[in-house]
Amino acid sequence: MSDPAPPLDPPRPGLLTSLAQALHTRLDLAAVELEIYLLLLVRLLAWVLAAVACVLLALAFGVSALIVALWDTHRTLGLLAGAGFFILLATGLAWGGLRVLRRRPGVLEGSLRELARDERRLRGGP
Repeated sequence: MSDPAPPLDPPRPGLLTSLAQALHTRLDLAAVELEIYLLLLVRLLAWVLAAVACVLLALAFGVSALIVALWDTHRTLGLLAGAGFFILLATGLAWGGLRVLRRRPGVLEGSLRELARDERRLRGGP
């Protein structure tokens, strides 16, 4: 037969209060970190959209100028070259976007690190 488990000491009121305060602080930290991350994401998205719109407009005008210049002699070649260039640009932008998404840090990385540190302290570790 197995020995009965020793009775657990009743939790101390001060310990529960400290744990609740630590949890509250960590949740506040997570909320602030999430807000900073979202603001950074919105700002980055606005800059990227503006840059992409400007580049696409410039390229559209450039391809239009090329087609007008080649209209009498090689109009099909001008149209195909412009379409190919936009396809290559889209592929490059998609590749770059995927690379950025793979390298980004975790959303609540700092908060999770702090919670792991708290857990080590509660278990008696350094």
